Amino acid sequence: MKKGAYTLKFTFIIFIAGLFLFPDLSFGQRPPVPPINLSYFRIDFVQSGARSAALGSAFIGAAQDETAAPINPAGLTYLKSPGASLHQRIANLDFEEPEGAVAAANRKTGFSSQNFDQNLAVVFFPIKRFTFAILRQVGFDNRFTFETQQFLTIDSLTTPRQLLGGLGNFPGRKVDLNLRLVNDGFSVAYRVNKRLSLGITGKISVLNIRLNEQTFLDPNVSGGRLPAENRPENIYSITTIDERVTDPSFSFGVMSKIILDKLFVGAVLNLNPSFALNSNIFLPEYKTGTETFKAESANPEFEFSIPNSAGFGLYYVPHSSIRFTFDIVRIQYSDLIRDNDLNIVADDELNPETGFYEDPDGRPDLTIDDVTEFHAGIEFLVRPRMSFVAKRFSLIPVRIGIHTNPGHRIYATGNNPDLKRLFPKAKDRIHYSFGSGFLLNSYLKFDASITFSADSFVFIASTLIALPF
Repeated sequence: MKKGAYTLKFTFIIFIAGLFLFPDLSFGQRPPVPPINLSYFRIDFVQSGARSAALGSAFIGAAQDETAAPINPAGLTYLKSPGASLHQRIANLDFEEPEGAVAAANRKTGFSSQNFDQNLAVVFFPIKRFTFAILRQVGFDNRFTFETQQFLTIDSLTTPRQLLGGLGNFPGRKVDLNLRLVNDGFSVAYRVNKRLSLGITGKISVLNIRLNEQTFLDPNVSGGRLPAENRPENIYSITTIDERVTDPSFSFGVMSKIILDKLFVGAVLNLNPSFALNSNIFLPEYKTGTETFKAESANPEFEFSIPNSAGFGLYYVPHSSIRFTFDIVRIQYSDLIRDNDLNIVADDELNPETGFYEDPDGRPDLTIDDVTEFHAGIEFLVRPRMSFVAKRFSLIPVRIGIHTNPGHRIYATGNNPDLKRLFPKAKDRIHYSFGSGFLLNSYLKFDASITFSADSFVFIASTLIALPF
């Protein structure tokens, strides 16, 4: 099976792609089609700064530099002079693949993706007890196209339900998706006293999404036999979205010195945007066996919500050459499915009295868990021994980090085998990171980091320019 590379925000990795499943057609009614299928819909949060990422993204209590604006705005008060910084993140994510029939159905051909994933630009200027910052952040810029083959389990009798999906059968699909999130923000931080700082970042979040997804079927499979010659596939459904929507978002931060210059604590609350999208579904006239379905169209709404999160962090400096960081972050991934239709038609049954397909148990077919992540990092300041290096850099930082990434894919709640194949529960992951940097002088700094796990590889580069006044 080919594995595809995908990119996402905050950070953040996002999929909108899926497989349509349909119930029994014995009564001749065309089954409903979900507006957006959620089988691989996922967002990962990764901080954009190279130093913070190298420390396992444990930076809520240590955000005392220009990256504080999106991470913990209260930390901006520790900046002493105006300046600007640039940060670029490049990610390569290989999604874990399910096994069995769905694996065959998901065999991708013609896959292409651009992994220009995330960047951040910040301009900041302190004035007495206040620090102000302007930021522009590309949360994610995800563009991909791919196809999946139709998969059929042929037995002695191929029913309409088997042909159109369910019972281990899956239609083919073609997907073309462009998805981009841009945040323009303004931060204000205030130093209350020597021990306490407060901050807020307000953002206007703009989502650009363009989706064209087609499901297609071979209409000539009947009686358990494949067609003798090649025939063009029939398009069963076309789903499109072309939207540019905006919504405000906010981050609130607190930073405090428990022990002066030794122990810092921070807390942050992120209220992220939610976007109401309009999808367009067109179902052309379709024939299968003795059944003929007339053309239909619909415009269902879909709510795309970035999960809210809250975190607490510690930053401990026991010695001038070593620092420890530790964060606990709670992410409300249930926001992803909030206000959306969670019924999947694979297990629906036609009610002969009403003439409509109904869920047999009346409960949502999909769910996702809110999770708690743990982040930790260590930073060593190493004095180089080689003289030609020591002349240029008196200290070189070495950073090591680790953080947990609990499985947060949307998954099936019941025991229906088709739903469980298409919506499996994701595995937990451990991410490891390391990085370094150097200071050319008091006003120019470079940092880089690498983060990797069983299914991802992320590189981040950062540069800081501070003005000499």
